[in-house]
Amino acid sequence: MSGNFYILGTGWVTPFGRSVPDVCDKISHGETPPHETLEFAGNTWPCYRVDSSSLRDTNAFARLRRSGSISHFALGAAIDAVKSAGLTAEEQSRLAILFATSDGGVIYTRRFFAELGVRGPGAGSPLLFPETVYNAAASHIAAYFKTDCEATAMVGDAAVALSAISAGCELLSSGSAKHVLIVAANECDAISAAGYSRWKFLSPSSIGQSGNIFSEGAAALLLGQSPSQKPSLEWCQEGRPHFSQKEAAASLKRILINHKIPPSVIFSSCQRTPLQAAEEDATSHPDSRTIDLKNSLGEGLAFTAMAQMVAAAHHAESYKECALVSVIGFAGGAGAALVKSESAFLGASRGVTVLP
Repeated sequence: MSGNFYILGTGWVTPFGRSVPDVCDKISHGETPPHETLEFAGNTWPCYRVDSSSLRDTNAFARLRRSGSISHFALGAAIDAVKSAGLTAEEQSRLAILFATSDGGVIYTRRFFAELGVRGPGAGSPLLFPETVYNAAASHIAAYFKTDCEATAMVGDAAVALSAISAGCELLSSGSAKHVLIVAANECDAISAAGYSRWKFLSPSSIGQSGNIFSEGAAALLLGQSPSQKPSLEWCQEGRPHFSQKEAAASLKRILINHKIPPSVIFSSCQRTPLQAAEEDATSHPDSRTIDLKNSLGEGLAFTAMAQMVAAAHHAESYKECALVSVIGFAGGAGAALVKSESAFLGASRGVTVLP
């Protein structure tokens, strides 16, 4: 990744609501939203859900009348990011869109295949099928902003959010787009909860046990290269594979080895998981403090990884400090990104070198 990149706009849809400053304030005070319960095969998992009252504008978009919740979350976050960046209608029409997800539309996928299992191969609903496609949310966002530029979906563990950001920077560097909208989203479903609890990334049955609370929502960044008073993205290293906790720590250390600017705050991703020690070993710094965003927003995979980026941008802009985002995914992706205010660490050189 090379070039000067700025976070021109941010947005998110969370179980706390959509206001970035208000949600960040709740996170800083360690608040948690009300939880609901998912049930499957005799097991239960608590989860944090998005209140439908946060999505009145997306409900008014006719194209989403029969769409899954993940598309509503993604569009809501996208609308706020574009609005906060102040893009004109013409700029929106040339907006490149990258959508990152770990599960896609699980709820509609489960319903679609349930009908096939009960009623036979010919029973697949043509109304449900479009929302089972990973690219569904990206297409809805593109339709809303009437863009004729790239609209692509990327699938992976939590670190796919950083891969999408890195890909967005490549689009900007190559001149393929002037602005890139990057959105990550997740929706809660009992099928997913059952799978993720096997990796001990979710808390089974009750609050307070090891693991995080499953959550849903979306977060978005709008990137550009024009000089701006907005926070800058100094660098972003997409997920690197690892096959053990030891390798995860080594991957992060290798990414951070040339990190020249000590971050004021670290947004961590692995609290209350088997990878917590590995992450702390790689990112610990005597001059930094750690913020555990998932304590308040729960485990939303790609969504919460992108939410870490939104929170880091807000922190950098509000406090004129340097923020490091660390992400270790359950399936082998370890990555990191650095966000800072243009007035933070005056005299520091732009563009930290990251080992390939």
